[in-house]
Amino acid sequence: MIIFHFLRRWNSVRHKPVTRIFTAVALSVFLCFFFGVAFYIIERPHQENIKLVDSIWWAMVTMTTVGYGDYYPKTFAGRFLVAYPCLVIGIGLVGYSLGVITESMLEALNQKKKGKRRMKLEEHLIICQCPSVARIVKLVEQFRQAHGDPHRGAVVVSARLDEIPVEFQQHGIHFVKGLPTSEDTLLRAGVQHAAGVIVLAHDIKDEGSDAESFTAGTLVKLIEEESHRRISLVIELAERKNMRMMERVGADGIIPVEGITDMLLMQECFNPGLRSLVEELVTYKKGSEFYIVSHKFLGYSLRDVQIAALKHPINFQIIGVMRNQRMIVNHATDITLEATDQIILLAENKNEFFTFQESFLSTHQTSNQI
Repeated sequence: MIIFHFLRRWNSVRHKPVTRIFTAVALSVFLCFFFGVAFYIIERPHQENIKLVDSIWWAMVTMTTVGYGDYYPKTFAGRFLVAYPCLVIGIGLVGYSLGVITESMLEALNQKKKGKRRMKLEEHLIICQCPSVARIVKLVEQFRQAHGDPHRGAVVVSARLDEIPVEFQQHGIHFVKGLPTSEDTLLRAGVQHAAGVIVLAHDIKDEGSDAESFTAGTLVKLIEEESHRRISLVIELAERKNMRMMERVGADGIIPVEGITDMLLMQECFNPGLRSLVEELVTYKKGSEFYIVSHKFLGYSLRDVQIAALKHPINFQIIGVMRNQRMIVNHATDITLEATDQIILLAENKNEFFTFQESFLSTHQTSNQI
């Protein structure tokens, strides 16, 4: 009775499920040894062949109500003072343990479904806001294709979803409920361990959407500074008039929604088929994509590097260079590459550029030595 009273009081307190399971298991092990030793002390004078390990085995199968019958008490004290309490307590304890485990599993599933769990992922993608389930699925697919990993972790942070959508579960996308403007919410999503964060405009028609994105982006950069690791941050801008405000966040990329579609419509009007070209260049699903990469061509002419790239057996092209946040594509013939420049590359895989770079430098260093 004392044990059952203890378990009832223990269960009424809001302990963590892991703590409750550990307590039930620890108590079971203790009682198994306790009844095993008691059985050995009482029955040993009457059963000379019995050993302590046999007594503990008897206690275990008795508490679990299995009862093989290979060992059993032969004395009054063994039957009514040891075996009977062992059996009664064993039934209650096993039932309690199974109940705690089942409750913990259901609670964990419910927390996952409601977006209350803390994510334990590494190098994953976090998408703040969920304007459309289908759009989120497409973004995650692109992210996984870019990394060549169909199972790469992805987390959606949204306060407008009540529970995780079925489509997210089908595509292995996690969900954290809460505002992305809350530091606690971002930490539950594992932002300090994320590879990148995309902050979407929750509603492009809402004037407060950019202000919310600004706050979320600022929090991500502050966490990045505290965690001492780089987190790629891209923000979707609802209105171009807020571009200057959003630039203060220090995001790696700011994509304005307003005007992009209009520009593409006009280009398609006078250059039919351009949409297919743009779609191929910006998607990781097929064909080549644009990359911006660092280089080791300090002091070399960009034109010479481009010509060498065209002659190289690997199929890729160097389009231009980004210097001081300015794109130089149709450049002068005498432009020389600087250490802070970044190469604008068109390739199926950016690793092809690094293979070419090592080959180029090796060849030219050998030529200079000769």
